[in-house]
Amino acid sequence: MQKNHKPCPECGEEMHRQSKMCRDCYIKKRARPDNYVDRICPVCKKEFTVHICQIERGQGKYCSRSCAKSGSPTRKRNRAIVVCENCGVEFEKHRSEISKNVHDKHFCSADCWYEYNQGANHCLYEGGQNERVNPDYLKWRKAVLKRDKGYCRLCHSKTRLEVHHIYRFATYPEKRWQTDNGITLCHDCHVGFRNREDEYVEELSCIAMVKVEVWHV
Repeated sequence: MQKNHKPCPECGEEMHRQSKMCRDCYIKKRARPDNYVDRICPVCKKEFTVHICQIERGQGKYCSRSCAKSGSPTRKRNRAIVVCENCGVEFEKHRSEISKNVHDKHFCSADCWYEYNQGANHCLYEGGQNERVNPDYLKWRKAVLKRDKGYCRLCHSKTRLEVHHIYRFATYPEKRWQTDNGITLCHDCHVGFRNREDEYVEELSCIAMVKVEVWHV
């Protein structure tokens, strides 16, 4: 039984949960029989009862909504066959949905959409941040920290150190693992340069070129 249905208290047949009795019991006990006409559904051939006012309005042709939407000759199907960009399955899609698409790709489910929009297919992809986690990155980071003696080049802190790419990681792939393209910053100083890397390229490059000297007193 569907969630929004319950049994009729009179005959036990399934009915809507907000109704007091099913349609057939209502017609037999409370309604005027002369106002109802028996008809046959053109889709499932099932006999059903409809009020004469519905016939006058051009309604009451089908026994249920599912039959009315099942591709009857009187109802035009405004759908097109499209192919899922991820799994290649063909499926129907309403033309109004196709016209609202901001691109020419179609997906048969939310899972296919999510699986496709990963990595290079994502709109915010900037060259693969997973490339940072590789042996070249670890060697580059270690070399920059060693050059800067393990100090933040701005505030001279030695805690929560991070290595910053002076030239953007995604924009300049040829400079990614060059030691002079890195500078050691603490976390607090590094946060101030996020999304503003291009504004401080010259300043940070000059600071990185200065040799670090540590004096122990």
